[in-house]
Amino acid sequence: MNRKILTGYLYIILATVAFSNVYVFSKAALNEISLPLFLFLICLIGFVFNLFILIKSGGIKKIRTLPQKMYWIFPTLGLLEILAVFAFYAGVNAIAEPAVNGFLGNLFPLFTTILGIIFLSERFSRIESIGIVIVFCGALLTSYSGNISFENFFIPGVGFVALNCLAAAIATVIVRAKVNNLTPEILSFNRIFWLLLFFSCWILFAQTPFIVTSKGLWNTFVAAILDPVLAILLVYKAYRYIEASRGTIIQSAKGILIIPIAFLFFGTLPMLHQLFGGILTMIGVVIIGIGQSVINARKWSNRNNSLTGDVAAESGEVI
Repeated sequence: MNRKILTGYLYIILATVAFSNVYVFSKAALNEISLPLFLFLICLIGFVFNLFILIKSGGIKKIRTLPQKMYWIFPTLGLLEILAVFAFYAGVNAIAEPAVNGFLGNLFPLFTTILGIIFLSERFSRIESIGIVIVFCGALLTSYSGNISFENFFIPGVGFVALNCLAAAIATVIVRAKVNNLTPEILSFNRIFWLLLFFSCWILFAQTPFIVTSKGLWNTFVAAILDPVLAILLVYKAYRYIEASRGTIIQSAKGILIIPIAFLFFGTLPMLHQLFGGILTMIGVVIIGIGQSVINARKWSNRNNSLTGDVAAESGEVI
């Protein structure tokens, strides 16, 4: 394993740890602060840090060199991020146990795989289909409320998590299809810029009272450093070195990492069927990742064979 791949794995592991803590610190903050005010504060803090990082990395100069035909990507991704972030934190606010939220987040690779097949004509293997079914079954079990009636089958907040994963998957597919020359710093700043713009307008028009406790402000600050700054940058950087399929396998473990942290903060644990369902979603994500890795390996093999054949043909050799 070369140094670049190891660097990519290090980035994605750190991002997974950061994301795991986001669920807990944001839940703790939302126990003290209203959702609109929390979203405004976390984006304001994130904007300041991301702007500093963008300037230091020379990202502003790089933005100026981009062709105008690419500018549409910024508001498009911004709109999707607004939807994804609102749904994410609304789900954190609605679901009592943070680990359950983390487990349900494993719907993201499921949606990404399906959208990649539909819109990017990506190849699909039987292994991936098995993984998709397992993730789906695990998510159903994790979100089961204990009531068999259709109206009350799911715990409150599941719809927000599904919406978050779908919006994030659409953004990922757009980036994969249309963007290959934007740095992590530019993508991260674009995300926080549109988020701050939207949530600033929200609290102004809703006339949200600025009521915040010192404890709530501290938890919001930590969540802001972890999510809009650290975790997002680490993910973008990781995917410059390793395939997304490898990254999602590691990220699927965030639900497990959340359990001890949430227990220390809130003294809560997921129910047994939620834990079992969460483990199923992790297994499903691993299987999807393996299936994608197999396909990518075949692509590289076919490409190398093709190049070898071309070189041999030019030199007059017979393979």
